[in-house]
Amino acid sequence: MQIKLRNKLHIHDNIGGAAIEFTSLATGTVALTLGTNNVGLAPIDLKTLPPGNYTCQITAARTFADPVGPSLVNAGPPPDRVYRPVTLNVAVSAGGVTSATPTNAQFANVAIGPTQVTVDIQPVWMKSLTNSARGQSIEMIVVHHTACPIGPAVNTFLVEKGPHYMIDVDGQIVKWVQDSRSAAHAGVARWGGHSDINARSIGIEIVHASGTYPASQYASLLDLLTRIRTAFPGIDARSIVGHSDVGTNATGWLGRKSGDPGALFEWQRLEARSLGMLRAFGPPAANIYAGFFQAVQTGSLRRGDSDKHHRFGGATLAAITGAPVKALQSDLAAIGYSVGTPDGDFGERTHHAVVALQEHFFAGGRGHKSPDGRVDFITAGLIKSLVP
Repeated sequence: MQIKLRNKLHIHDNIGGAAIEFTSLATGTVALTLGTNNVGLAPIDLKTLPPGNYTCQITAARTFADPVGPSLVNAGPPPDRVYRPVTLNVAVSAGGVTSATPTNAQFANVAIGPTQVTVDIQPVWMKSLTNSARGQSIEMIVVHHTACPIGPAVNTFLVEKGPHYMIDVDGQIVKWVQDSRSAAHAGVARWGGHSDINARSIGIEIVHASGTYPASQYASLLDLLTRIRTAFPGIDARSIVGHSDVGTNATGWLGRKSGDPGALFEWQRLEARSLGMLRAFGPPAANIYAGFFQAVQTGSLRRGDSDKHHRFGGATLAAITGAPVKALQSDLAAIGYSVGTPDGDFGERTHHAVVALQEHFFAGGRGHKSPDGRVDFITAGLIKSLVP
């Protein structure tokens, strides 16, 4: 009989150098100690384990029992892997191991065969190869979703790019890059007038391909955000945004990461903890944006509108003498969105910025329409309520 230890999220990783200790429940004494070789195998001498019940403590070469956050692998050269310590309740009969159940089901999966007990252990640290020196202080957090199951995500994060943290569907968190290092998670991006978003941010990927996000993921995300902000008080709560809020093309247009983290993500769960972009209370003034919505009560500022040509809501309105488009652009820029220099022309860049804002605030079942880039009175009031 033998025990085989593997990485729960990447079973090609054999866990060598782990210590395994069997303790008899009947006597309270250690009955057997062994260790895994470089392919994660350890033989069990059943002659030294009489039939009965045991606890089996499995301790990888590097383990971490606390909640995953900035304190994990926070200094020095990072190891390749860190795992959860695992305790199994094991029953042994004359023929071998008849049952082996982890005391914490999230920390390990166990499969018992005729000659081998395979234990797949939850990692808490998996080193991403793509990271670099920061060069900037940590000012913001970017929330992503993987848009795929965990297997492809893990393979990508190991060899191409990775976030600082990943939250699995069961709420388990894996760290990939030290917080002090820049992770390759945001790509080409802009926020608050800055284009070096990777250098300024911490990236969190949520494993999600479709459907609603489980409550366990929200709980883990909220706890992780609290730990990160405690460790880095320079992160303003307003600067917790989605990848769709910041992901641009090379010319600064938003929309490159549209749908990330997507229409089903409930930002209101963060806002209830005073995290993320928070709205001011109270209705907007009726005359916002040069009184356009008083003149055209059901109208929408849209692509093609121009202060210079007095074109608003798709029509020429000479009676509006102010600059509603430029005011709108200034407000979007003040919130953080990439609109370039406000110029009074509602072009593609402004359109995509409005879509990004609508994606964020109309997500999670609270939008009155699909994101369309048109600024009706509800969208206009939302924008005004977000201006710091």
